[in-house]
Amino acid sequence: MAAYRTTLRDSLIEPNTYRLPLSAVVPNLNRLPTEWAALNLDLVLAAQRCTDPVSVLNELYERVITYLPIKGFAWIQDSELVQTQNFIATAAQNSPIKWIELTHADVRLGKLGVQSVRALSDAECHWLTQLAQTVAFALRNSLLYQRALSDAQQDPLTCLKNRRSFDAQLAREHAHFVRYGIKSCLVAMDLNSFKSINDTWGHDVGDRVLKLFATGLMHILRETDHAFRLGGDEFCAILSATNAYGAKKMTDRLDAWLMQHAVELQSGERISIHTSYGVAESEQGGDERDWFRRADQALYENKRAHKWVAA
Repeated sequence: MAAYRTTLRDSLIEPNTYRLPLSAVVPNLNRLPTEWAALNLDLVLAAQRCTDPVSVLNELYERVITYLPIKGFAWIQDSELVQTQNFIATAAQNSPIKWIELTHADVRLGKLGVQSVRALSDAECHWLTQLAQTVAFALRNSLLYQRALSDAQQDPLTCLKNRRSFDAQLAREHAHFVRYGIKSCLVAMDLNSFKSINDTWGHDVGDRVLKLFATGLMHILRETDHAFRLGGDEFCAILSATNAYGAKKMTDRLDAWLMQHAVELQSGERISIHTSYGVAESEQGGDERDWFRRADQALYENKRAHKWVAA
């Protein structure tokens, strides 16, 4: 199961949020509260402000460790696994894991994994289950919210970032250059004769070509770089802290990778991928639109000068 990652938590949570004071709750480890309405209300309000499941689990953890010897929480829903920092997936004999089914009106809302220092009593499990049920919908809703954010910024075919994400990242990269003077490179890419592939073998083969190219692009880029599909057979890469020479090295590595990989058809035919590039460094005196325009113009000139046959 893939661990769920959050990228926008800090920027989306309001900086000045209200938390209900817990003056009525007296912390006492290993002793459950007799009156916990204030604790429950505070947890519900805090969970509703969270925009990712990890934050919801952390809010639950901060309140439960006052009364129970809990090491961490995990939550599973629809093959998605999220967990707090101290949760260890492999349970040891001295750190047992108990799984609690979260439901509401016959609606299943995932399972909560509870890792504790010792085995919890029946009363402790009952209290914890009641408390966890109050954040079940917050866990599910924050997961759906993060999925929607990801879908809005990702190309569904290649799993690269889409044009909306490209515009935002390009603006951030240009602002970083203006502030710190560290140059970055924008590489515009276009697959040569891609239309002839669709016309000859069909769009399903064309989709395989696009996915193979995206795989190669992600394979040769660094973790600090960003890859995008703008639409059709047009791609872009933002290479942070890189000049034109470094960008040329990147295109050479991608060409070498594409030479070793081709789309193989059932008929035995092999479709090789050839690409045109346009490289532009970030420069003073313009904005991110000028930067993209220079890369696009360089791509057009390269494509006109080198007319490869795609297959």
